Amino acid sequence: MNKIKLYLELFKIKQSFLLVLSGVFGYLIAAGTNIDWQVLGLFLLASILSVCGTTGINMCFDKDIDALMFRTRKRPLPSDKLDPVEAHAVSLVMTWIGVVLGFMINNWVGLTILIGYIVDAYVYSALLKKRTPINIVIGAIAGGMPILGGYAAYLGTIDIKGIILSLLIMIWAMLHIWFIAIYYLDDYKRAKVPMLPVVIGPVKTAKLSIFISMLMTAFIYFLWLIKQATFLPVIVSTILEVGILATAIRYIKTGDRTIARKIFKFLSPYQVLVLLSLYLEYFVRIEQVIIILL
Repeated sequence: MNKIKLYLELFKIKQSFLLVLSGVFGYLIAAGTNIDWQVLGLFLLASILSVCGTTGINMCFDKDIDALMFRTRKRPLPSDKLDPVEAHAVSLVMTWIGVVLGFMINNWVGLTILIGYIVDAYVYSALLKKRTPINIVIGAIAGGMPILGGYAAYLGTIDIKGIILSLLIMIWAMLHIWFIAIYYLDDYKRAKVPMLPVVIGPVKTAKLSIFISMLMTAFIYFLWLIKQATFLPVIVSTILEVGILATAIRYIKTGDRTIARKIFKFLSPYQVLVLLSLYLEYFVRIEQVIIILL
């Protein structure tokens, strides 16, 4: 039982859950009410195995970094609670089972899972993380793959809406990591990880993040303009974006890192609520509600 708990820590269940959930939303947004539960179930299994497996591989690559950070030094690998060879083997097997299951659904799903695995484990963690401040800009591609895979699991192909959904999660991943790095700046400096806040400073990173976060809402507006979304997600994303902007501006003015923590904590429900609104629009037409109220 203790070994299972250690593996759950290794797989960073909260983060993995959000990525898997984004994939499920990708399927639901594409399918609407026409859900094939067998396909969704197979995709869910493939996502859980591949996301958790890839995360485990990342933890193997990050073992030396994690040992230097106060925030991460008690994780299973740096604390020597798990054998790194065993953890790598288990994670690798899980990931490849997830890849195979993805290709069983269709080639697009298999390809998105494979790209997510390669980019996250080898391009981001093994190659870029310790070398360049744009590491997460490239690494975020992996974060956008589960939702794109879920979308393709229903459609059997990829279109502009699927790509926009993927870009939304990519931006979310970048902002999430940057604000974590702002809050735990001393840890990243100690481990000599060149995250953007370490290289250009936390305030400049926050200013850049404001403009990048606005892209998320801009993409929702774009979907609405091309009639791929209703006004419901526009309203939801706009309200949430105002909250992010106001909090980020407070951080820039005060330099209080506890405010940065509030932002990366808020980004998780932001993601869920925006994706939920993109699915609920199948059932709730906000334009009709406004007409009735008027």
